Amino acid sequence: MSLKKGSSSSVAATFNGGRLSQRSVSVRVAKRLLELDGRPWRVDITHTSRFESGSGYGTSGAGALCVSLALNETMALSLSTLEVAQIAHVSEIECRTGLGTVASVFSGGLTLRTVPGAPGVGKVSKVDVPSSLRLITASFGPISTRAVLGRVSLKRRISTCGNGLIQRFDRRAPQTSFMMLSKQFSECVGLMSQRLSQLVVGLDSTGFKSSMAMLGESIFCLIPKDLAPTVTTFLQRRGVTPNVSRIANSGAHLL
Repeated sequence: MSLKKGSSSSVAATFNGGRLSQRSVSVRVAKRLLELDGRPWRVDITHTSRFESGSGYGTSGAGALCVSLALNETMALSLSTLEVAQIAHVSEIECRTGLGTVASVFSGGLTLRTVPGAPGVGKVSKVDVPSSLRLITASFGPISTRAVLGRVSLKRRISTCGNGLIQRFDRRAPQTSFMMLSKQFSECVGLMSQRLSQLVVGLDSTGFKSSMAMLGESIFCLIPKDLAPTVTTFLQRRGVTPNVSRIANSGAHLL
């Protein structure tokens, strides 16, 4: 990100080299902070990620929170980290790029959103998981979150499918319980494509629970580090590129 003085304020942003529209959540966050600052700045934002936007990896929410944190620091606005996260959350809701990503990115770790809302308003419960646990993902491509969240009937179905799942979560076996409930939720919502469903069923037949990453034509599973090669080989043989990640217990922060 670069910040330069100008005669008037302007914001430009890119993601993996592609220009983002002025309707993007990162641009909206930047404009909101420029309003709070009151001085004319030229803001240039450059996002880079190994993940494709819209594939269920939370890149929009993560990008929004990063922009909010960075501009608050650079412009010396002295907002609290909670206020910065709330701006990112509200911006994402307004842009319809997500509903709760910012809260999870802000908290870090494996989280359960027990009460909806922005950080400091909603409630997030963190679940302890071993450091040896790995997140494995793979994607066929993106799904438009804005289009999905714009469908009233689908939003109702998402709410209905999610009812009661938190109460059924078993903290004694968090990895297994999380994956089982996630799969039930994704099957209930009904957005899983045939090829993604076949991938999930295939992994299930080998003893690994997986589910759909919301919202994207993507699969994910949580497994011990020593079993990761088995899953990545399975995915590679079916034509998708696996990504293996550790779970960061700390939330988004400035370096």
